[in-house]
Amino acid sequence: MENRHVKIFSGTSVMAMAVKNALTANGIEFIEKDEANTAIIAGFPAVHIYVDEEDEERAKYLLVDINFDDIDEIE
Repeated sequence: MENRHVKIFSGTSVMAMAVKNALTANGIEFIEKDEANTAIIAGFPAVHIYVDEEDEERAKYLLVDINFDDIDEIE
């Protein structure tokens, strides 16, 4: 069975580090897509973080717990 991944975060590499640390500390596996070269040219967030569809809700609430604002503002 193929895992489906959903994007939970897009932002700078510095902010992504905090997200990755929180996910790792809570046993949530993630995939990171770093588009640093494209981001410099286009001016959009460089790092995207994806989690397994089954972990989506838990990961989003975790981001709220670490002060990434309101759940409605997260991907």
